[in-house]
Parts: sequence; structure tokens; C-alpha cells
Amino acid sequence: MINIYVGPTIVHVMRGHGADRHSQILREHYLESWRAGGLTGAIMQVSEWSTIGMLLSEVRRSEGEILFVRNRTEFENRPPGSFGLFLSVEGYGPLAGDFEALYTLAELGVTTFTFSHNMQNLLCTGCNERFGEGGFSHLGKQVLKELESLPLMVDLVHMSRASFWDALDIYDGDIFVSHANSDSVSPHRRNLTDDQIKAVAERNGVIGITTYRGYVAQDPYQATLSDVLDHAMHIYNLVGAEHLAIGADYSGAPMEMIAYGLKEADPDNAYDLKEAGPDVYAVGPAGMEDASRLGNLVAGLAERGLTQDELDLVTGGSYLAMLERARPTTA
Repeated sequence: MINIYVGPTIVHVMRGHGADRHSQILREHYLESWRAGGLTGAIMQVSEWSTIGMLLSEVRRSEGEILFVRNRTEFENRPPGSFGLFLSVEGYGPLAGDFEALYTLAELGVTTFTFSHNMQNLLCTGCNERFGEGGFSHLGKQVLKELESLPLMVDLVHMSRASFWDALDIYDGDIFVSHANSDSVSPHRRNLTDDQIKAVAERNGVIGITTYRGYVAQDPYQATLSDVLDHAMHIYNLVGAEHLAIGADYSGAPMEMIAYGLKEADPDNAYDLKEAGPDVYAVGPAGMEDASRLGNLVAGLAERGLTQDELDLVTGGSYLAMLERARPTTA
């Protein structure tokens, strides 16, 4: 099983390496629960060169327990028992507008470029921007066009809906949404409308079902596994298992690190993320409270009628098929 969006784990890694550059945060704090939930791989998000180095150093020191993988073949041919780690870049910070960096990232094996983390930035408008529903900037449009010549997929997560439709209009490459649920099941600016879900499927993309309780239910404190399954089945019924994945955005990190990330995502506290956000983020919905409970999601989908072949798609096959198209294995 592959989780296509790990969450604020990278903040934990950054803090750990700030105190001790030989830290092994993934191996010591996350790997056990990931494995307990049935995960064999994950996509981690980085935003600058130093974080890439931190993760690669952790891979190097993991004694083979964690492997950096760059394509489908490397993931599927890794040694038995090893955990496959893909890298995705959230490029709205120091890397925004660095066109040469895109080529370096692609050569390194980074799989994905993300344009926003909920707020307005140099590239586009995020979904939490309180001053309007703006789309892509001129710089963001240039980055989109540059990406068309590179084996990097575009993750449309965190965007305003205007930015989402701008990206589909401007960009002809591979797109997906790493972690979002259905707006029809639980209305939220971070969830996807049925038209958005269908548009992603028409472009052969996938949508990762997410576990953040604020996106699962109108009352996040009452969110349950059944609610998550409702989101998954709504998307399944609209577009099929080949466009469904798992983007379980579990926190895992200490509470003060979660609070730091949510402050950045909602600096004016227009959406109460600084108030209730950390508490809502700290625990997943009842029945899948943390990454070790991800197996419950798979079992629930089976109970709702998905076949084994369809479960194989949702738990990694759909994402790997998309990755193979965008980043085919070289000889």
C-alpha cells in the first residue's frame, strides 16, 4: 500500500536534523506505524534543497529499511521488507520561479511539483486565501508550461478552484490531487466538487482520499471511518477505482510542529486553523486514528463491495500506473 501524501512528517525531520544532523526520524518515529497499517511506500513532500538532503541522509543511514525510489520499477523491485520513499516538491517557496531547478529535481528523481499550500503565493492562489478566488500568476503559468517538457507530475492540491481550472486549461501534462475528499459528501473549500473529480479522471489522474477530520465531516470531532468510506465510495461511483488512491494526511508529528504548519496555512486565522486545527489534525477519524489503522480503510472498502483487483488499484496500482506514464522506466 502506498500513501501518496504523508503530511507534516517533514517538519519533524527538519526539526530533528536541526538538533542532530544524524537523526533518523522516519525510522525511529514513523516506520513502525506505517508498516503496521500495511504501508510499503509513501510520497514525502520537500520544499527546499536542505530537506531533500535530510531525507536522503535518512535513507542512507536506514541500513536498507528505507529506499529512495524514483519510478514504478524501482519501487516494485526493491528488496523484500524495505520501504519505498518517493519525493515530491512543494515548489511555492524558495524554488518558485527557479526554472533550472526543475531540471535538477527531475534528474534527481523527484516525481511531483505542487504549486500551493492553501495560501496565495508567487505562483497561484490557494484555497484558504481570504481575499478572493484568484488563479495562476504569470510566473505560475510559465512554470506550468516548463513542466510540460519534464517527467514531473503536477499535484493540484491546496489550490483555489480558480487555480485548479487554470491549471487544467494551461497544462497538458499529468495531473492528480494527492489528498482531498468529496465536496458533495462534506462541503469544504479543500474538497473537490464532482466536476473537479471528473476532470481529474478525464486527464487519467488520481485522487487520494484523506484523513484530516476537518475534510471528512462537518463536525470533525464526530468523523469516523464510515465517513471516510462515504467519500471514497462517492469518488469510486463517479470515476472508478482506477482514479482513486490513499492520501492519508496523518500528522504523526508533535503537536507544536503541527501548530506551526497550520499557522502558515492560515496566517490570519480566517478559518480557525490556529485555534482548532492542531487538535483536529492530531488524531484521525474514529476507526482510523493513525497510520497503523490504514488497514481498516482497505477492509471497509472491501465490505462496501470493491473487488481485490480494485483494492489493488486504490492501494497503489492507480498511482503507479500514473507515475509510469509520467516517468517511464529508462533502460
